[in-house]
Amino acid sequence: MNNEFALSRITLKPIKHRDCSALWAILSEPLVAQFNDYAVPLTRDDVKQLIQDDITGMYEGNTLRFGMYLLNTSTLIGCIGLYDIEEDTAWLGFELSPNHWGNGYMSEALAFILTNITALVTPLGNELSITSLKAKVAIENTQSQQLLRRFKFTHVASEQWLYQL
Repeated sequence: MNNEFALSRITLKPIKHRDCSALWAILSEPLVAQFNDYAVPLTRDDVKQLIQDDITGMYEGNTLRFGMYLLNTSTLIGCIGLYDIEEDTAWLGFELSPNHWGNGYMSEALAFILTNITALVTPLGNELSITSLKAKVAIENTQSQQLLRRFKFTHVASEQWLYQL
């Protein structure tokens, strides 16, 4: 999948191996790592494998992970993606460098994903109609919870959120 999407301040591009060092730096940032469900500490090889799994998942039609870049640059500031895409449901995942928190970048990316989900999933080979997104957010991660609330996700269980398209 070679689709790139230029939004107002960021570009979304499918994650690539060349993003490994930048993604490792973001995922290793203590403010980000405390909320991830990845084993800590992450090595560069762990992140390389994570990226490979995402690329494989894109080819298999069950994953879609975008790197988020400042517009017209190669500066990776985070990722957003859909995982475990099946039938009518997918899981949403995202991470953003703390240097860019509070600037609306994740809101811009999430708005694009929600508005274009069918067009994004169709090229993966899925003829599925995604009608709901799930997200797992740590109870302590109030910023991500606020983001999900802003987009009308509903808190349904301890760390689980649901969005109906």
